[in-house]
Amino acid sequence: MGLRETKKLATRQQIADVAMRLFATRGFDRVTVAEIAAEAGVSQKTVFNYFPTKEDLFYDEVPERARRLAEAIHSRPAGESVVAALRRVQVADCGRLCSPGFATFARIIEESPALQAKELEIMATFSQTVADALVEEGIDARDARIAAGLLISVHRQFFRTARAQALAGKHGPAAARRLRSDLERAYALLEHGLGGLEAPGRRAASRV
Repeated sequence: MGLRETKKLATRQQIADVAMRLFATRGFDRVTVAEIAAEAGVSQKTVFNYFPTKEDLFYDEVPERARRLAEAIHSRPAGESVVAALRRVQVADCGRLCSPGFATFARIIEESPALQAKELEIMATFSQTVADALVEEGIDARDARIAAGLLISVHRQFFRTARAQALAGKHGPAAARRLRSDLERAYALLEHGLGGLEAPGRRAASRV
């Protein structure tokens, strides 16, 4: 990476860090882009060069997250399924999403309808990213769209569960274990299909 690119990344990170500090202190909706720019020592134009919207400032890691999803599919070892590859990526995030600091992130989202709406947009972006990656792997485009929708539904529920835990004050290793258990169950359903999804009593009755 050249010096110019390194400086650009440093500026981007500085703006994002300043924005998050202000959002954490005052709430997302009460902070303006002008205030972020002034605090970061840049112009508003510079802020928008890096982040098209204020919501993108908050979700500054989204491009990297999308890249990781595609990379997990393309670089998975021989014999590893797409489901297993994406599960591996998300399991690695359990500890981070159960840290005390994530509670601040969760609280800011909870207080902002604009960020909750943006979250839906992001999940649609992730779904398209996964669908595109599957097509690049040779999967039929229609099948890729369906599979991507199912896979990202797990991703979204994982994020929502992590937020709920954080807002309830649950963090640390125990919370990470619970989150991982839920994640493993969700991916197991996808991996093995939903045909066997029955309540225990109903399953027993069906055998009679």
